[in-house]
Parts: sequence; C-alpha cells; structure tokens
Amino acid sequence: MKPTSNDFVTSRVVSKNSFSFKAHVLAVVFCFMLSGFWLRAEERSAAAGAPEGEQLERQMAADIKAKNWTAVESRIANGFQSVHPDGPRDRVAEIALLKKMNLSDFTLSSFKSTVIGDNIVVTFTMTVAQTIDGKQLPPKPAYRLSVWKKGAGGWQWISHANFAPIP
Repeated sequence: MKPTSNDFVTSRVVSKNSFSFKAHVLAVVFCFMLSGFWLRAEERSAAAGAPEGEQLERQMAADIKAKNWTAVESRIANGFQSVHPDGPRDRVAEIALLKKMNLSDFTLSSFKSTVIGDNIVVTFTMTVAQTIDGKQLPPKPAYRLSVWKKGAGGWQWISHANFAPIP
C-alpha cells in the first residue's frame, strides 16, 4: 500500500467544492439577471398598454356618439357591471342607458392606464354636453373608470364607473 498525500486529496476536494460554489453563485446571478429582464418586459408592456386603454375609451365614446350599437354591444362583456350616482347596472341596463344618451362633442383627458395581466384599468376625465331622456346635462368634467379584459375575440368592457349626475 502506497502512502497517500493528504495535500493532494484536500486540494482536489477544495477545487471541486470551489467549482460547485462558483456554479451556484453563477446560477443565482443568472436568475437575478433574468428576473430583471422580465420586470423590464412587464414595464414595457404596461407602457404599451397605456395608449391602448386610451384608444379603447376613445373608440367606445365615438361609437356611442355615432350610435353604432352593433360595435358598442359587441365590446360589452356578458357579466358587465357599472355604477352611476343612481346605482349599479348590468349589461342590459347599461346598453339601455347608452341608447338614451345623445352625446355632443366631448373631451377625454387625464388618462391613466394600468395593465394587469390581460386586463387594462383606465381612469380618465370626460367633459361632454349630453342629453338623456330629453334633459340637457351641463358639460362639467367627470371622472370615469373602466376595466377592459382581453379575450379570444378582442377587448371586452367588463366594468365602468361614471360619477356624472344622471337626471
């Protein structure tokens, strides 16, 4: 039996452990780098969603003004809910309210959109002179909030809050 050198065995174990430690450190650093990449990707998609939320609201308002009921109804989801100063509405009641409205020129401003997965939450201000059931409402700015959900058929309006008084 030959004598073994403990120095050789020890140095080999240290170098093997050193490699294993470096591999683990490298893996952890790589994970942090990937998570930073995904966070930046989410920030970009949120920024890209902001104009899309505004576009959805502008198109919906334009279609309501033009009385394009086919387009309006196709974008209002089953299960839709809204709230107004006079109470909540479901899809059918909201469509009935929209059909009673006569919008004149309007201004939409102060948009803020937040993308959450396949949803966009949009807050904005709408100033419009409108007539509902023959009653003229003054053109005062009012806050609005909408939630849109992206599905196989495109964006669907799933919720809306309008704090403008209804006569």
